[in-house]
Amino acid sequence: MKARHRLGLCLCIAFVPLVAGASSLEAQAGRAQVRDGNRLFEEGRFQEAHEKYLEGMVAAPESGVVRFNDGNALYRGEDYQRAIDAYQRAIETGDPGLESAAWYNLGNALYRQQQLQESLEAFKQSLRLDPANTDAKHNLERVLQELQQEQDQDQQQEDQQQDQDQQQDQDQQQQDDQEQQDEQDQQQDQQDPQDEEPEEGQGTPEPEPGQLTPDEAERLLDAIDENPEDVNRRRAPAAGRQPRRPW
Repeated sequence: MKARHRLGLCLCIAFVPLVAGASSLEAQAGRAQVRDGNRLFEEGRFQEAHEKYLEGMVAAPESGVVRFNDGNALYRGEDYQRAIDAYQRAIETGDPGLESAAWYNLGNALYRQQQLQESLEAFKQSLRLDPANTDAKHNLERVLQELQQEQDQDQQQEDQQQDQDQQQDQDQQQQDDQEQQDEQDQQQDQQDPQDEEPEEGQGTPEPEPGQLTPDEAERLLDAIDENPEDVNRRRAPAAGRQPRRPW
């Protein structure tokens, strides 16, 4: 989850006093409950203030101020989602005296819920209704910066993931190439000429003249092993010629 509130937003909620106007009858109907609710709110008793504002809504169901104040009590009680609902209902009443403040508080509540894009639009609407709202302008700029930071982070993560995928593809290709080379080497070893049978006509070479053939040498050795005395040896001829006898 990404960190929030690092850019220094003005997260203080705006207040609108309860005044009598065109809807004075409704304001009078819920005035006592709202007054009690405001007192409890200032004492930091936000849940009790919320309960008093609910009573005021029963007495004056069309009052935008009661709903707005109830949103503030919920916001300070950190019940941001219900605060969002209360501010939206206050805006829907169309009370021009609180509309800009309601949009501003709505932007803060949306920001607390990590809904940055929706928070940005709420601050924009607050500024449209009240261009002098410097807090809304400040928050608008900060949210824009945070959105840009998130986009940059997302792009950086996407680039890193692409680089990682590309490296994995390269590693896999190298592994495949090595396996293919090993297979080729193995096939080459199996076809080595040293392991092949001699072709026809390439048997034992003929001995040189005056040498014994292997078969002859074997027979001679066998004869010697049996009885060396029985081996017929040729008597060497006498050297030179005998002289002729004169007749």
